[in-house]
Amino acid sequence: MSTAPIPIAADGFYHPSSEAEIIELINYARAEKLQVRGRGATHSVAWSIYSDPVDGSPPNRTLQQSPPPGEVNIAFDKMRALEWIDETNGVIEGEPGINLGWDPQDPFGVSTLENSFLHQIFEKGWAVNTLGGITHQTLGGFTATGSAGGSTRYAWDNAIAYRVVDGSGNAEWIDQSHPHFDAMGTSMGLLGIVTKIRLQLVPMYNIKGTEIITPTGGPEAPMDFFGPGSADQPSLQKYLTDAPYTRIVWWPQRGVERIQTWRADRVPASNDDLVPYESFPKTYGGQTEMLLGALVFVLFGNSNPGRIIKLIWQKVGAYLEGLAFALTESKKGELARFFTYLLGCVTGIVVWMLGIVLAFLSGLVRLAFPKLLPAFNPMTKRGNETRFQDWYWRSLCMDNTVSDDLLGTEFTEIWVPISRAEEVMNLYQQRFEEKGYAATGYFSTEVYGGPPTSGWMHPGYTDGTDEYKDGTVRIDVYWYRDNKGVPNTDEGFLDQYWEVLRDNQIPFRLHWGKFIPRYDFADWAAHYKANLPRFEDFMTLRKARDPDGIFFTSYWRERLTGRA
Repeated sequence: MSTAPIPIAADGFYHPSSEAEIIELINYARAEKLQVRGRGATHSVAWSIYSDPVDGSPPNRTLQQSPPPGEVNIAFDKMRALEWIDETNGVIEGEPGINLGWDPQDPFGVSTLENSFLHQIFEKGWAVNTLGGITHQTLGGFTATGSAGGSTRYAWDNAIAYRVVDGSGNAEWIDQSHPHFDAMGTSMGLLGIVTKIRLQLVPMYNIKGTEIITPTGGPEAPMDFFGPGSADQPSLQKYLTDAPYTRIVWWPQRGVERIQTWRADRVPASNDDLVPYESFPKTYGGQTEMLLGALVFVLFGNSNPGRIIKLIWQKVGAYLEGLAFALTESKKGELARFFTYLLGCVTGIVVWMLGIVLAFLSGLVRLAFPKLLPAFNPMTKRGNETRFQDWYWRSLCMDNTVSDDLLGTEFTEIWVPISRAEEVMNLYQQRFEEKGYAATGYFSTEVYGGPPTSGWMHPGYTDGTDEYKDGTVRIDVYWYRDNKGVPNTDEGFLDQYWEVLRDNQIPFRLHWGKFIPRYDFADWAAHYKANLPRFEDFMTLRKARDPDGIFFTSYWRERLTGRA
């Protein structure tokens, strides 16, 4: 038995500080027949990140910070450097562990706003073309999963080369001239360990936009959500195509029917008159609104009083922690901060006591959903739109101020050719009308655009002649993280969203880092193969770059080959 080149830490991870140490770890894993996986910021489901779970642990959810024992799970907290290759023209190389922005869940205690990727390039006057809803992810992780922002026009396409160590311990640069470059953009860690990414940045810009809440239909809606559009109101497809950046949060439940539409345009970079966008302000009011939302969603998603009471106690603790942090950034005086936190403690106690009572009445609380949701999301009165104008890196990621502890979500992300937008929305709406809350659940669904790309396993892949050439409409079906149950099993909550499309012969692909089917693996592997034209090319390349299968865990074997 050989000895690991660096010691495993108490947290269960190996923490290499260089490419040379990664090569040594890979050679060690090959000799010992161990799996090798690398973590980013754990915003993908755990089994897609880590080595095989042990006795079902960790659960297959996001934000699982501890890996299974016995294999080589790598953390990149010591590989976070940025190097300017050509500052004049905006070319930079970043190591995989650097976070895009500040990661509040960072277990290693190294992530800050100031040392983040986006802030460092901002200080030099540079930017990237798009961002997701948050910026907690690492540079390596965000790239490896095919993540994208809410745009058909702008893609996460700034990467121009990858430095990769394959399963035989060989390191090489794969740049845009390399025949396998397009395989690397969505590699899921199956083609090797990325040690650096070279990026071509774009000049810094700001965004300017609005957010409104309207009915799903009628003249107040910014688009014809279910129809073909008109001269006065664009169709959903046209709206998603024309908007530089947008996302629509859809509440389809009967008696609630509304959409929350966020839209932004690019404007010249400026430090003047900045008005950041914040889903929930870092104030007593913003933090308390999240706590009340957490109370409601815990009650909606669970029926066991003991579990409900335990969860609400956890939410109150997270609320007080979040409020304390928000107050440290407040401009209030010390006395004002003290009394605000004291008010928060009283609020927490009241919510806790209310939760104990409502835990035994959760069924009745669900009946009140059509009244409760509008209290949190009232329709926008004309002229009262939320307006913002800010640096792109601070407000394009519109969910950065949402607490993962209070309002954490899991979801499946479905990519459909944008030309099918009207058809798909009507199929889902019909399902909701027929099945009610069994189909809609008690959470929202996000609808936004996706860009076309040449990435082999990317859900937006196109060869330029197929249905995906104009981009996609993406449907993110949310699942409150503390709901009881597993939503991606056969007959699970998410199953119906996939099956509606399959039953109606609608082509679709799934985001690899989120919930994908946990049943009928052979059938679903055939679906992935049929819907991704470069699937077989990727699988052939995977085998060549990883002949011993050290990156190819049971999770990925089941889903991509149909066999464990």
